[in-house]
Order: sequence, then structure tokens, then C-alpha cells
Amino acid sequence: MSHNASRLVRIGTGPLADPEIGKPRRPIEGNTEFRSVNAFEGNEGRVLSGVWESSAGKFRSDTTGYIEFGYILEGQARIVDPDGTVHELRPGDPFIMPEGYKGHWEVDEFVKKIYFITHLA
Repeated sequence: MSHNASRLVRIGTGPLADPEIGKPRRPIEGNTEFRSVNAFEGNEGRVLSGVWESSAGKFRSDTTGYIEFGYILEGQARIVDPDGTVHELRPGDPFIMPEGYKGHWEVDEFVKKIYFITHLA
């Protein structure tokens, strides 16, 4: 999926149509399921943006090789830094996970975010 650079790309934030279903690669606790839809791909696949949802659970994050901007749309979650600092995220909260970030997510029920990922290589 690539897009014409001269056209605006809108990201649908309602119910996800035909989402990709996945599981955490680094689960900690729970039977978490992810649902995501890419809305944009550019720069030969090195830039991605779309909507991601997660059911309840705890799982590790590892952004080695990329930087991610996120914006919480629905639900809530906590992202816990490796040093134990807890970041409560609710609708309207933006965040950036820098390259190499290795914290973990804690989702009590459900969370939905817009993401923008830039791969560095």
C-alpha cells in the first residue's frame, strides 16, 4: 500500500474494517489480541500509519530500528518504562516511543490508538 503524494490521506478511526489480527511477540500476562489497519505506507515501506487496538493484557515493547508516535483514541493503558516509571494514557494523550524503547504495556480492558512509525533503516 503506497499513496499518491499529492493527496491527503484520511485515517478512519471508527470500527476497524478488515483488520489484521495479531498477538504480542513478547507477552507477559493475559491472552491479548491486537487488531490493526494500516492507512498509509510511504518512503518505500519505511513509514507506516494507521489504527491499532489491543484487548486486555501485559506485553513488552521493543522499538529497536524504529520510532513511533501514538495518540490514544479510546480506552486507556499504562506504558511502564524500564526504570518503573508509569505513564497513564487516556483518550487525547499523544506519546513518542524513541528508537530502542523497551518498556511494557499494561491494558486493563481495551485501548485504541493512531500510530505513525518511521523505520530507521
